[in-house]
Amino acid sequence: MTTHLELELQDLTRKIMEMADIAIESLENAVESLKNIDVKLAEKVIQKDSVLDKLEIHIDEECSRILVTKQPAAADLRLIIAILKANTDLERIGDLATNIAKETIRLEGKSLLKPLVDIPRMAELCISMIKLAFRAILEKDIELAKQCISIDKQVDDLNMQIYRELFTIMMERPSTMSQAFGLIMVAKALERVGDHATNIAERAVYFIEGQDIRHQE
Repeated sequence: MTTHLELELQDLTRKIMEMADIAIESLENAVESLKNIDVKLAEKVIQKDSVLDKLEIHIDEECSRILVTKQPAAADLRLIIAILKANTDLERIGDLATNIAKETIRLEGKSLLKPLVDIPRMAELCISMIKLAFRAILEKDIELAKQCISIDKQVDDLNMQIYRELFTIMMERPSTMSQAFGLIMVAKALERVGDHATNIAERAVYFIEGQDIRHQE
């Protein structure tokens, strides 16, 4: 028989998955808006951020209420802690998507320095990381969490590649400095998204095994 606590945890899990879906959609739309300098799509991303903010508050409140009233133990307690931490990471991913969308708005009426290839690739990798991290939680699968963490190096490498390329362009064509710097900041935002996805994957491991793998080499 399903207990009341189990039902509440199922509902909490559904809510964090809903938040993950919104964060992923925002990230996809933000990068797509930049790729095509689509200001309307960028504005949609910015408006959506308030939905993530409200969900974050609601999930925090639900986690706190369950902790106080149900006093869960063992795996149930670890799940709530994982959701609490993932909640914060997803809200920050939403903020980073908003920052990318704001860069699109700054570029309105201009042409991109060059067609975007590596930035969309970074976004694809980040989105795959987020999906893997949450699948790890849902399926209680350590290997999925490890896959997520392993992808982060590819994201970091692309970030450095983009930085070097754009820095070279700035040096050769000083008139491009403003846009090149903006795109460097976009790549940095995506690198941070990868870090947040890694955080979620590390919390998935903690939930499944009770092992804290943060800061391990």
